[in-house]
Amino acid sequence: MKENIKILHKRDYLSITPKMEDIALVNRWIQKYNVKHFYLQVFFDKAYVISFQDILELVSNVDNEGNNFSIERDVKNQGKTTIKVNVKVGKEVIGKIDMPEHKSAMKELDRGRLLFYVTFEGGKGYLDNEIFMRDVINA
Repeated sequence: MKENIKILHKRDYLSITPKMEDIALVNRWIQKYNVKHFYLQVFFDKAYVISFQDILELVSNVDNEGNNFSIERDVKNQGKTTIKVNVKVGKEVIGKIDMPEHKSAMKELDRGRLLFYVTFEGGKGYLDNEIFMRDVINA
């Protein structure tokens, strides 16, 4: 049981999660087209952005592992090796969100099978224009 608790408490931060298999693909795309690339992680109340270049610099320094990032394989990411970057390393680009209205819905599929799900309507995020312009557009 103690071993499982250690796994659950491996990191104590929310994360931006690029997959290892995407790193080479994104890097080739950047090299070929010379276009900046960013990762955006949206939560219910905030959103964070970090450049692909910043992720590469972060993970290339082993002193950052465990504090600013970890490398994990978990069920949530289909068992794929994923870099979990602490969102605090990124920039908070949306700091206020008006939550959407939500309600349950049902759809009848072929042969009478019922599918239950949640729908959302409305909601709004407030972009921090200063951070967006400085760290994304003019980076």
